[in-house]
Amino acid sequence: MTDVQSREPATRTQTTPSTPSYDVRGLTDPAKYDRLVELDATHAWWQVDGPTCWLHQLNGVRVPYFRHILSGFAGKRILDVGCGGGIFSEALAREGASVLGFDASRRSLGAAIEHARRAGLAIDYREGLAETFEPEEQFDAVMAVDILEHVEDVDLALAMCSRALKQGGILGFLTHNQTLEAFEHLVWQGEYRLGVIPKGTHDFHKFLTPEDLGERMRRRGLRLIETRGIEAHLDNPGVRLVSSTGVSYLGYAVKL
Repeated sequence: MTDVQSREPATRTQTTPSTPSYDVRGLTDPAKYDRLVELDATHAWWQVDGPTCWLHQLNGVRVPYFRHILSGFAGKRILDVGCGGGIFSEALAREGASVLGFDASRRSLGAAIEHARRAGLAIDYREGLAETFEPEEQFDAVMAVDILEHVEDVDLALAMCSRALKQGGILGFLTHNQTLEAFEHLVWQGEYRLGVIPKGTHDFHKFLTPEDLGERMRRRGLRLIETRGIEAHLDNPGVRLVSSTGVSYLGYAVKL
């Protein structure tokens, strides 16, 4: 785990009274989310109008999408890769899934554990990196949502996901396309012009085209079944599924 205490303090600016924006440039990805909790305390992950507001917005499309793909979450054993503060994990658990979530940000895990305790949800949270986590069992579904663009080695992360899946199991994903459109929308507009996403959140070099992601999956025994585009309005919060995958997209693959 990165020692975030040894780094220089992050800069905090205020774009609107309800939307704080942090500067996390230069930090490792786990440290970026540790810093979120350092600056805004454990409840930062659960402020629907705060720095993680887009993750709450995304639940409006990713939860029903994957509910449909899995024919419901109830009774399913699900691994949530890069679970952060538990926003997606809790949505799955509330509908009857047995969830194991892991993340490399220790402070975010603390927020997830505390929030689940208060909500009365039994979720198994653990610390780990997507590239090196060793699942002790196989799952009905593995969810890699909003994480593949944050790992250092996407091939190792996908290999772990494949190992964690039962034959015929579902790998659900959500990530960003490596296009000029995605850079302009998420980095230039989101992080710099509007300031609704902390500066340094995204590394455009880690964005993945659907074609590249599909080929990487194929090499790990995963067959890409579907991708759907995601449209998010940064200046007027709202998220919906669309046909274009030019900015962000989600979908699923099946383990052969």
